[in-house]
This record gives sequence, C-alpha cells and structure tokens, in this order.
Amino acid sequence: MTDRTWQRILITGAAGRIGTTLRFGLAGRHPRFRLLDRRQIEGVRSDEEAIVAELRDRTALARAVDGVDAMVHLAGAPDPRDFEEMFRANVRGLYDLFEAARAAGVKRIVFASTNHTYGLYPVEHGMTPTDPTRPDSFYGVTKVFGEQMLRYYWDKHGIESVSLRIGSFEDRPSQQRHLATWLSPRDTVELVDRALKQPGVGAAIVFGMSNNTRIRIRQPNWEAIGYRPADDAEAWRDRLKADGVDVDGPPQWKLHGGAYEAKDH
Repeated sequence: MTDRTWQRILITGAAGRIGTTLRFGLAGRHPRFRLLDRRQIEGVRSDEEAIVAELRDRTALARAVDGVDAMVHLAGAPDPRDFEEMFRANVRGLYDLFEAARAAGVKRIVFASTNHTYGLYPVEHGMTPTDPTRPDSFYGVTKVFGEQMLRYYWDKHGIESVSLRIGSFEDRPSQQRHLATWLSPRDTVELVDRALKQPGVGAAIVFGMSNNTRIRIRQPNWEAIGYRPADDAEAWRDRLKADGVDVDGPPQWKLHGGAYEAKDH
C-alpha cells in the first residue's frame, strides 16, 4: 500500500526533547510543519511556523489546527504529584485540542502515550495491545483517557490515530531497565514517521521501544505501522557495566512502570 502523505503536520510540545528530535529528524520527509508550545521555539525553519500558547487557550488551539492534515500530540504535564496541572493539560487541554482538530477536519492524530498506562503489570507479564490497561499513576490514567478518546474519535468520527506507548526516550541507556525499555532518538523519528505515513491504521496502539534484545513486550504491534527499529540497547551493555550498572542480574524493577511504582500518585 502507498504511504499516506500530509501537506501540513502540527507538532504540539515542539520545544520539548522529543519535539525537538522530531523537528530535525522529520525535516524533508513532509512538506510543512506547524509547531505549538508554551515556550519559545528556537530556530524556526522556512518549512515551519510556530505558535506559542498554552493548551488552555482555545482560540490558539483553533488557529493551530486550521489547515492541518495530521497532528503529533506530545504536549502535556508528566508530573503525577501536581494533579491540577496534569488535569488542565492532559485531560481538559487534550479534549479541547482533539475537539478543535475534529472541527478543523484533521484526519490523523499520533498521540504520545506511555508505558505507565500498563505500569502496574509485573515485568514478567509480556504485554500486548489488547491487555486491559493498569495505570500506575494519575499520569498513566490521563494517558489512558487520551487513548480512549482516540478510540472514540475513530469509531464516531472516522479520525485515524496511533497511540504510541513510549518507553524510555533517552540519548543512551543509563540504567538496567533501559535495556528493555529504551527508545533511541533515531528510532523515535522512524516510529512517528511510520505512525504518520502508514495507511489504514484505524485506532492503533503501538509500543514505542527500540529493537531491544531484552524487551518485555510480547506483541509490540510494530507491524500495524510498518515500524522497523534499528537500535538495540544491548549495544550499550559494556558501557553500562563500566558505569557500575548491574547488567547481568535479575530485573531491578518489579513492575512495567519502573520508578512510578514507588510514587504515591
């Protein structure tokens, strides 16, 4: 099947770490980008246009999605200790943005979900996209809300989507858990590009990791978008061992959510 093409793609959270990686990695793969962030976006290119606004600004959201074919939604509040901020961004703001996108005729949404949507499963459980969610925090709960909203938009309005359950986005692995959960910058670009281009995705859920030898996901559903990751965290094993990381022992985390299991919320 022929890849889908989009004339203008909106990236929210474009000034963040993943957003910046995508801006430069996707350059030249799509004609035009619109960027949205509450912070100033540096180095805007000729194929980009930037909007500085909060997710609570509905007028700005309507302007951001106007004339957009597809959207990559990265913006949000990750700290589970600040529920009010998280609710405003990850629930109310997400609803306002998705509704603005629906009204503007956006055809595809790529959503930055998280492994914390299933974080309370033990690591011995090999996850699949059809397993019931088990969020490990309010943050995970808000991402489940986003995934379910996209299921609704597909069933009710025919808007295609890919929810990416991102593991550990890092320049390089730095702990034992990353040997299973790492998502490299290069693979991040490929993951999102395939989530944008693959035809006929419906409302897909895809696990966002690199091709790690120790991956703990039984069915990551990469074939749904034609994603073929190139990197493997195992290539950093010797470097981690030299840094004092126990790379040979049993898993030092009990649940898929890792450190979030120790947080109160």
